[in-house]
This record gives sequence, C-alpha cells and structure tokens, in this order.
Amino acid sequence: MTDEILARAADGGRITPQEALLIYETARLEDLGAAADEVVRRRYGDEITYNVNAHLNPTNICVVGCGFCAFAVWTDQDERAYAYSVDQLVERAGQLVGHGITELHIVGGMTKEYDLPYYEELFTELKAAYPHVALTALTAVEIDFIARISKVSNREAIERTRAAGHDTMPGGGAEVFSRRVREIIADRKVPAETWLDVHREAHAQGLRTNATLLFGHFETPEEQVDHMQRLRDLQDDTGGFQAFIPLPFLPGNTDFAYLPGPSREEKLRTIATARLFLDNFAHVKGHWVMLGEEITTEALRYGLDDLSGTLTEERIAHATTVQTPLGLSQDRMTELIRSGGKVPAERDTLYNRLSSPVSN
Repeated sequence: MTDEILARAADGGRITPQEALLIYETARLEDLGAAADEVVRRRYGDEITYNVNAHLNPTNICVVGCGFCAFAVWTDQDERAYAYSVDQLVERAGQLVGHGITELHIVGGMTKEYDLPYYEELFTELKAAYPHVALTALTAVEIDFIARISKVSNREAIERTRAAGHDTMPGGGAEVFSRRVREIIADRKVPAETWLDVHREAHAQGLRTNATLLFGHFETPEEQVDHMQRLRDLQDDTGGFQAFIPLPFLPGNTDFAYLPGPSREEKLRTIATARLFLDNFAHVKGHWVMLGEEITTEALRYGLDDLSGTLTEERIAHATTVQTPLGLSQDRMTELIRSGGKVPAERDTLYNRLSSPVSN
C-alpha cells in the first residue's frame, strides 16, 4: 500500500491526509526520502537554491510570552532586553548591505511601542537607503498585533506596510494549528484561523508569503498532517505561498527544556512527507540553523530544494542552546549544498536566479 502511495506522490499525484499519515508512520525512511527526492529532481534537477540575507530584530521585548520561545523577554527591565530605534536599525542594515545581502529578514517581539507607524517609518527609511534589498518582514501574528494596537484592520495594516516597502512575509507564528497544542505552547498567541486569514489577505494584495510548521514537541503525526492540510487548502485557493519551512523544535532555554526535541528520523520523515503532501507548494525550505548542518546536508536528499539563506546575525533560534553558527558565509553555504550531492544556485527573495548553478 505504501509503495503505491509513494510512487503516485513521487510522480506528482495528490495524496490524501490519511495517505500522508500512513507513509509518515509506516514507510521505510529510505523509501520516503527517495520519493521526496524524486519530486525535487523532477522539478529542479540537482539544483538547490539559497539567498544571501541577514536578520534585523527590532526588539526582543514581547507581551505574548510563548512557552516554546527562548528569544523574548517580558520587560525592558530584564538585563537581556533590547529595543532599537529606526535610525539604529537603518545604520546596522548599512553595515550588513556591505556584505552583499539581497534580503533583510525583519521579525521581533511584540510590544505597543512597535506599532504600525514605527514599521512604516522603518520600511520607508530602509527602502530609501537600500532600494535593492528586499524586506521579508512581519509574521502574520505581528501584522495582527500591530493592526490591533494601531486600531486598524489587518487589510489596512498590510496595505500600509506594502506602501512603505514591505516585499514578502515570513511564515513564522504558525507553530502547529492544533488548538490543543497551541494551548500548551502558545496559549496567548492568536489562533490558527487568524494566522490563515492574515496570509489570505496578504495573498489577495499580491504579497507573497511563506508557511512554517514547528514540530517535535507535543503534536501528534495526525496534527502535523492536519496543519499541512490547512496550508494546502489555502494554497489551492490563493497560490500565494512561496515555500513551506518545517522547523524542528529546539527545547533549550524554553519552558519545555525537559523535552528531547525531534530525532534525526522525525526531522527527515516530516520533511519528506511535507514534500510529498504539499504538491501545490513550489518549495520546501530547510532552516539550517534549527536542523543543524549535518541533518541539513542529509535532508537535501529527503525533499529540500531550498535553504534559508546565509542568515547573518540570526538570534531567535540561537537564544536556545543550538550550536550552529550565527551565520554562514556564501562559500560555506555552497559547500554545504555540494556535500549533499547537489548543485548550489543563488536566488533572490522571489526565487529569481542571481547566478547560474555551479557544478560540483
């Protein structure tokens, strides 16, 4: 039974949630990976894309307080707290642009000082100074938060950030759509329906976005597949998602530090199943910071076709006990891809190629 499902999915056919659950739970890991790799090879050959990007996190002060997060602090009285002005962030962006980045990834804590006018000013100043740099900014949860504290609709918030220079939206904040799990790990965060509604509105306005799944904590395989099903349904309706990013949970320095985090096999099974089930997503992106470089290299044969960039100064995952570097050089990124038997190609934020693939 699993052989037929894998063959159909590898050939581009759509599989049901029940079939996705079956292959996740019972297919041989190597067979699951081979089928997912076939999907990638059929679409992209041996090419694996990446971009040269950097993170700007305006503040780590956050009133939401998710139990799985090691990055945020509650108050500016915390010795770890920081809060940057627009001028400080524009200055730092200038230093990063000097390293050849093509994208700034801008997410951070949620607090009333960081409202819609703040981000309008930030995006306007960044675009004026560095018009060639794409702004991938503000998760759906952040959009909803700044809209509420600024007393506007999510539609207006997106219209205004887009007018200021907002190019694409990252996929964070999705976590797991299961209400049961969200009550455990993020009981103060807006529900799944809000996350989906914000992305639907972004797509309606022509803003391309990503989607994530945080896995390897309290969720079941059934809840993973349900999460993917809701993403696939929205993508059927809008076509606005660029990439799906499976994020393994990192328990260090969180309220759930007693958990082991996902195993190697769980990571590879989730990635491969996602590639086979999300037939309408162009890309499955590997967040090497959270996967680890070794697993990332292996996962290039389990359904990944894109990596999350050089990620200079990534802070959120690194607030846990993760041992990956704070960023990768472009040479190290291409080396990572080649070591997985694939061919690296630099892209921009909208997946236009900036360089020809470089053969091994």
